[in-house]
Amino acid sequence: MKLALPVKNPQAMARTLLKAGYELTEEAISRVDEMGVRTLWVDYPSLAAVEKYLSMDALKVQEDVAAKIADTFDQTQGQSAAKLDYETYSNSVQSMVDHVTTNPKTAVFIGEISDSADDMMRHASTVTYLSVLMGMKLEAYLVKQRKHVNPARAKEITNLGVGAMLHDFGMTLLPEEVRERFYLENDDSDPEYQEHTALGFRAVRGQIDPSAATVLLHHHQRFDGSGFAGADFPVQSGESIHVYARIAAVADQFDRMRKPMNLPEQPTVAVLNAMMSGAMRQKFDPHVLKALIEVVPPYAPGSQLRLSDGRMAVCVDHNVNEPCRPVVQTIPELSQNDAKDGADAEGETVDLAESPPTLFVIECDGLPVAEFNFSLQSFNEAA
Repeated sequence: MKLALPVKNPQAMARTLLKAGYELTEEAISRVDEMGVRTLWVDYPSLAAVEKYLSMDALKVQEDVAAKIADTFDQTQGQSAAKLDYETYSNSVQSMVDHVTTNPKTAVFIGEISDSADDMMRHASTVTYLSVLMGMKLEAYLVKQRKHVNPARAKEITNLGVGAMLHDFGMTLLPEEVRERFYLENDDSDPEYQEHTALGFRAVRGQIDPSAATVLLHHHQRFDGSGFAGADFPVQSGESIHVYARIAAVADQFDRMRKPMNLPEQPTVAVLNAMMSGAMRQKFDPHVLKALIEVVPPYAPGSQLRLSDGRMAVCVDHNVNEPCRPVVQTIPELSQNDAKDGADAEGETVDLAESPPTLFVIECDGLPVAEFNFSLQSFNEAA
């Protein structure tokens, strides 16, 4: 196997451990596993269709955003009066926007291309990327929601990305014992933890655009009137919450549910199903939830699947209208001699959206997921 994308050091994301094209050995795999690398992207000749979702440029712009977040959090830890470099943040986000605009196929979330040992940095960079992707899908909605500004400015999402980058900045200003308690218990009803929104907002106010600052204050406000923004700020609901904060709130919730603290990573399809169901869906702007489903495939291209007829397959394309019924390519079982000879048998391409309903995904990356499959039509009807 050869690497399709480079492997970064989780402890220092600027450092490359293995370059793209490196031929993997058992020793190399064992070593990167010990270092905390969770994912490897490898070349597979008959699955070239997945490559359109992978981009070295996309990797670079995401790494740049992550680096800016890490630098900020490291240099300003505990400093409520720290000076922030707004221009650097906005330039990083604009580079991300420019890349996605010119490479629309990479505008799909396939999970972190690079692993990071620092969960706060990983989370912040993921929320930024998701917020930017959703913001681009919601251009007309942004203009409608921001009637008080010029339409050209209303649909501009750089400040959405800046706010998403810094949305948890207030966490660095909490007492260490409060942070540790939250990481251990994951209790967002803790009044001391809830103050991180107000702390972050006060620290950045006047240093970044007000529309970006409101993301820090309101990303825990909920569409149904639940949520919080700190003891000194009233609870808001519906469209009284700035649309940027509503977008970041969805990105934040999705990533926290996908990678819950002190628990195994959850299947993306299970998280999307939960956010679209019952009382939870009432907590979020339905327009933003729909955008999330458009940019986050339940089964990401490149993921390994098992179908209901027992065949193994790889997801090679995303069906926007039937998100849980992607285009897949089956993986033929090779004989032992074929495997030794390096045979690369071609599989069958199957569009599940055009297949009988009895054929569907039952496993993703080794985890059972059949119970989480959902229909976009049911979501639209409920909305």
